[in-house]
Amino acid sequence: MQNFRRVAEAEVILAFLRGEVNSKRFGDAARHAIVSEGGLELIWNPDLESEGQNRAREQALSQYRGWRNSELFGDFPRDVEWHHGVLEPEELERIRFIDYSYWNELSGGSRRPRDVRKTIAAGTLPEWLAELGTDWCFEFAEQLAATGTTEDLIVMGTPDTSDLIVLEGHARLTAIFVGGLQGTMTVQAYLGLSGELSQWDCF
Repeated sequence: MQNFRRVAEAEVILAFLRGEVNSKRFGDAARHAIVSEGGLELIWNPDLESEGQNRAREQALSQYRGWRNSELFGDFPRDVEWHHGVLEPEELERIRFIDYSYWNELSGGSRRPRDVRKTIAAGTLPEWLAELGTDWCFEFAEQLAATGTTEDLIVMGTPDTSDLIVLEGHARLTAIFVGGLQGTMTVQAYLGLSGELSQWDCF
């Protein structure tokens, strides 16, 4: 991991909210939570030096995603060292999805975004997932190829980075690999390192 800088957790929470505020799946809940804690200015015109704003963003994330103790963040590690930088193609290749049925099946059980395209091509997806559709992967890939940019991913890792798991940005990472963009796009990410990562429910 080259050229990564240390960052505060408050910056990562802001990136998480920005990453989901316009998503099809979580956008409505994210916007409702952010508005209830003070308004969308909390993410579009943030003051990361404000304790009040940082607390409000934490509360919004807790409200709709269970920050720190439930849902996506069940048994999430408390001791996390956060960094920000650019992920190299080799590092992208090693990232796994969270342990969740949708992503497990979409990747053919490997939890590797790099395996999604061949899993779809094999036509072996379970009926429930096939009915949900996979066109979004290719449509998103076309968008990314046209713009050449993407929002920051948020990735969790063990201190030696032997295990890397995407926390936020599953769709973006999937589209990068479906579109074969992993070697051409500059992919920025927040990286959270913790020796307690294996206790996380989604590990």
